[in-house]
Amino acid sequence: MEQLIRRRNTPQSLAKRARLVLESDKGVNNTAISQLLPLDRPQVVLWRSRWIEHDPEFCRIEQEHPEELEAAIVQTLRDQPRPGTPATFTEQQVLQIVAIACEDPTLSGRPISHWTPREVRDEAIKRGIVSSISITQVGRFLK
Repeated sequence: MEQLIRRRNTPQSLAKRARLVLESDKGVNNTAISQLLPLDRPQVVLWRSRWIEHDPEFCRIEQEHPEELEAAIVQTLRDQPRPGTPATFTEQQVLQIVAIACEDPTLSGRPISHWTPREVRDEAIKRGIVSSISITQVGRFLK
C-alpha cells in the first residue's frame, strides 16, 4: 500500500483510498479519516466497507498468488463502472466516419478540396454508416 501511494503514476483517487485503508488499519475512526483526507464521511464508510468485504480474498491471494495481490488491491480501490446512457455510435461507425475524412473528397464526387464536418456528415449518411448525426458530433470524432 505504501508503495502504491508513493508511486508517481498512481492516480490521486486511488492513492487517497489507499491512505484511507492504511488509516483504518491504524484504528482511526471514519470521521477522523474524512477530516484527514478531505473525503465525505459516506465515502469513507463506502471504501472502508468495500475493503473489509474483499479482505478474505486478499488473504487468500497473498497465500496462493502473492504476485497478484497488488492488482487485486488496485482493482478493489478503483471506481466501479457507472450506469449511463449507452453510446449512440459504435466504434465501427466512428472509425468509418474518421476514414471518410482521411479520403480524398473528389473520390466521393465532392467538389471540395478538404473535408468539413458538414461534408463528412453528409457522406456518412449517404453511405448508410449512420442514419443521422450532428455536425458537432462529427467534429468531436475528427478532433
